[in-house]
Amino acid sequence: MKNVIFALALLGPVTALAQESHLSMEKMWAERDSAGTYTISASDKTPWKIFKGETVGKIDWSKRIAVLNGKTITVSSTRPQRVFFAAVNKKDTLYFAERRLAMDAAPNFRDLGGLKTSDGRTVKWDRLFRCGDMGKFTDTDLQAVASSHITDVVDFRNMTEIQKSPDKYPAAYEMNRIHANIGSTDGKSTGNFMKMLADPKATTADAENTFAKFYPDIMLGAKDYQLMFDELLKNSGDEGLLFHCSAGKDRTGVGSALILSALNVPEETIIEEYYLSNRYTRKALTKDMVTNGLNPEIAQVLSGVEPRYLQEAFRVVKEKYGSVHQLLEKELGIDEAKRIALIGKYTY
Repeated sequence: MKNVIFALALLGPVTALAQESHLSMEKMWAERDSAGTYTISASDKTPWKIFKGETVGKIDWSKRIAVLNGKTITVSSTRPQRVFFAAVNKKDTLYFAERRLAMDAAPNFRDLGGLKTSDGRTVKWDRLFRCGDMGKFTDTDLQAVASSHITDVVDFRNMTEIQKSPDKYPAAYEMNRIHANIGSTDGKSTGNFMKMLADPKATTADAENTFAKFYPDIMLGAKDYQLMFDELLKNSGDEGLLFHCSAGKDRTGVGSALILSALNVPEETIIEEYYLSNRYTRKALTKDMVTNGLNPEIAQVLSGVEPRYLQEAFRVVKEKYGSVHQLLEKELGIDEAKRIALIGKYTY
């Protein structure tokens, strides 16, 4: 993406949409409204005793806050930072929190925690985060970043994007800032992307097909994600790492898919988590793109994500390497020993 202004970097601030963070694999989930009230829901009628705390490791087990028995309940909180919950039924304990953090100017800021792996483990909460443009963060957003114990930020954008909207960081808060220009290995797909944008005769099918080719190219260029994986391996597992691009859905979506694949999260779950971006940002992104002069039908395609984009990337990787694990080993040196180390750090 050298010397290319990525289309989504041209957008202005986006308006946060209502949270809809339920994934089909989740037995229980929480959503927070603008007043700070949490709505807790469950997928069945199993009776759960609900507890809460500042983190998963600081649940207050001395005070049960509610009992959920197949019905949605609400829990008020005066705490501006995220609240973490634990649900207990006999010997079964579930930990959960709001997946999409309540941010003023980052509607696609979310936690990868709570996802189940194919070998029965769970991705740790409060360790792996993804988002879009950090240049529009408000003071409240910056406080949320600081309270999430994020120590590393990996920026996937090119230098033009970075200069247009530099990341904002909490004042007096030490962060390791890493620049990993995704798409720098092979800029051909990005060139095709920009060519399509400039074509007044481009159709929605053209836009969709360009995206469907863009994703496999980005994943095959996995070497661009080397710095992120190096940092993940270097960390003890107690630190939080945030990775982002401009819209937080494409380059970031592939980055998330690579991390979760390394942790043995099933492909179906990875694709469903990826698809959450539509719920959080599509309407607002489409509106802003149209305001900036883009064809409304093309804007509708570019502002969203579709499962087939990531499915095609997975298909091409399997065709060339056999699996995402083999891609990671061949291109990034993430062999089985390193994957086991990542699993130990970021799952439980």
